[in-house]
Amino acid sequence: MNNFREEFESRRSLINDKLSVIFSKDNILQEGSRYALMNRGKRLRPILFLEFYKLFKELDEMAFDFACGIELIHNYSLVHDDLPAMDDDEFRRGKVTTHIKYGEDMGILIGDGLLNKSIELVLMAIEKADKKTDFISSAKYLYSQSGYNGMILGQVLDIKNQLNTKDDFIDMYDKKTCGLIKSSCKCGAICSGADEKEIEFAKKFGYHLGLAFQLKDDLLDFEEDLSSNKLTYATIVNNREKIKDLIREHSNKALENLSNLKKDTEFLVLLTNELVNREV
Repeated sequence: MNNFREEFESRRSLINDKLSVIFSKDNILQEGSRYALMNRGKRLRPILFLEFYKLFKELDEMAFDFACGIELIHNYSLVHDDLPAMDDDEFRRGKVTTHIKYGEDMGILIGDGLLNKSIELVLMAIEKADKKTDFISSAKYLYSQSGYNGMILGQVLDIKNQLNTKDDFIDMYDKKTCGLIKSSCKCGAICSGADEKEIEFAKKFGYHLGLAFQLKDDLLDFEEDLSSNKLTYATIVNNREKIKDLIREHSNKALENLSNLKKDTEFLVLLTNELVNREV
């Protein structure tokens, strides 16, 4: 692959085009949704879904519906995380957060709207699919991992400060960060007809990539978090080299699971390396 960044940007632009069509109406809810979504996001999760899908089946309309549904879950969570009752953030990716621009009441409703639209898109994908049972299984896994058993529970553990040990943080990261990344990979494999072993490799790849990704975030924020006494896995360990070793361990395990698929995973290999070696 000659230019990974160009390849990644082409995939990202394709997702952005799809999202723009979904939120093209002229009302304040759709305007606020566009504002929340079109924020220079990486589109990592829908790209992962589509990459695993096309390992086993040609991309189609159902795949894009499901992929965009995943991205809406991620973005609703960011809108709600930024609210005064949560992280109380004023800026995200260089512009004011959704509730600062539209008000706290609209921030809540815009987040709610994104989550509900996600469900609509996934149901549309199920309705169009030939093998509906595969898409239904994927939807059950997705909303479990992004809900009570996953992302929302992880956020609860985080804001309630129920994190004291390294294991506590790994469990929280698995739920809050890995949940949606695992879902993107596993659901892409399920929806495209992969077998059980291939689906398990996809899930394990997502888990290890998610942990490497989160630990890299910890490492990038290490000095700032130390100075502010913020607890993370990295500040508990308090050793940059050990965190770097752990990032390498999880990224290598992710790549091992890709290799086990015996498919053309070049883009996913490059993506993994890009994410764990990033400096911003």
